[in-house]
Amino acid sequence: MPQFEYEARDARGKRIRGTVTAADTRAVALLLRRQALFLVRIIKSKTASADGGQMFGGLFASFSRASAVELIFFYKQMDFMLRSGLTVQQGLQLTKGLVDGKFQHILADMENSIQGGQTLSQAMAQHPAIFPPLSVNLVVAGESTGTLNVVFERLATFSERKIALRKQIISALTYPAIVMVATVVVVAFLLIKIIPTFARYITGKGNALPASTQMMIDISAFATAYGGYVLLAIVTLVLAIISYYKTMGGRLVLDRLLLRLPVIGKLVTVSAMTQMNWALAMLLNSGLTVVDALKITSGMIGNRVIADKVYAAPALVLAGRDLAGSLKHAVIPNLVIQMIIVGERTGSLGHVLQELGRYYEEALQQGIKRMTTLLEPLLLAVIGSTVGFVYFSFFQAMFQLSKR
Repeated sequence: MPQFEYEARDARGKRIRGTVTAADTRAVALLLRRQALFLVRIIKSKTASADGGQMFGGLFASFSRASAVELIFFYKQMDFMLRSGLTVQQGLQLTKGLVDGKFQHILADMENSIQGGQTLSQAMAQHPAIFPPLSVNLVVAGESTGTLNVVFERLATFSERKIALRKQIISALTYPAIVMVATVVVVAFLLIKIIPTFARYITGKGNALPASTQMMIDISAFATAYGGYVLLAIVTLVLAIISYYKTMGGRLVLDRLLLRLPVIGKLVTVSAMTQMNWALAMLLNSGLTVVDALKITSGMIGNRVIADKVYAAPALVLAGRDLAGSLKHAVIPNLVIQMIIVGERTGSLGHVLQELGRYYEEALQQGIKRMTTLLEPLLLAVIGSTVGFVYFSFFQAMFQLSKR
């Protein structure tokens, strides 16, 4: 039987890590619930069984990865197969023939698990590296309500939106990143190659230099002498920040700091609201309870400060508060709270959350576009001012020499 390393939370929200031996991830979740713990994620699993199917399933779960495109194709194919009247096993068998590589072996392993009497959600849960908890829990809901094809359709739509949004963000940030790299290269080239040559020529004349020219030469001399140390210090600082961010306390501190930054903080909040509202809408529309939907959604939010507030909401719901009151906090925009109140009063919470997700998705796209629009001329101004300063200092020194 495989061993699973897990991360969970207790009733107070404290994070707990440990190792447990269980048949699959669903069994891990049940064991932890009996201990009043909620499973946040499976960190990794180690296979201790000699059984062929379980052994290969564990190997694939630990070492294989499926691309987002493959997962979307799987979701769409299962939606189509189930709507056509085929069984889950038949759908897996046909879909398996349309993919290749490791994902084909994963589907084959899932097919064997179903033949052995497991449900589709249990078969998917044996591959936590492939299928996130959101997918598994939605399939559980679909199995209990008989709407598996609807669940797969929603999963495909949700995944496509995530990919499209990621591509838009990457596309918007590509040009500013290129300009930033060009800025660093140009400045480094001027400081290390051009200015020292110019400095040797000017200082060789033995005359006093203008203040701007002397400052330019001093900066170049410092960069030439200590540039390697400065670069090493920057790299060390970045690695230290990354290592600190990987700790629980460090991530909380840095995520809180990100939320307070003028422009970036708003983008982080809008991104978190996009994830939260889309996920809650999909989970609630698929039949999950508010408590379970909030717990699952908290694990999908990247910012730990916001994720902790969402994770604390189920306890308040169980204590008798409504969803809006349970989520009300300074890190949650008031618009979200007010719209959830409307959704709860009108009985259209799923639809309201879906509209909120769409609104914040558009707001995120516009925010990134505005940021890149402002960033591009700023970086170009840095390049222009740096080159201009070098030319100004050079010509000022030449004019002074020519007067003598």
